[in-house]
Amino acid sequence: MQFDMEINASEFKEKKLKILANVPLNVIVKNDSGQLVEEFRTEPSQMLYDLAFLTDDMVVEVHLIPGNPVEFYPVVNAL
Repeated sequence: MQFDMEINASEFKEKKLKILANVPLNVIVKNDSGQLVEEFRTEPSQMLYDLAFLTDDMVVEVHLIPGNPVEFYPVVNAL
């Protein structure tokens, strides 16, 4: 199963990422020139992630980590 999502910083009102998934996901934050700002792995037991550092020129990418069995597509929301 493939799942890749890209969210522009302008879609975040509270600078928080809400994720419902039964597997860890890889989150990558890049600036407008494509440089890595931050990267982290989510945990299925945690739903909210604080992105207080987010600025208007950034983009948030969310990807499945290969090799993890996925029962349902992750639900990802920009808050």
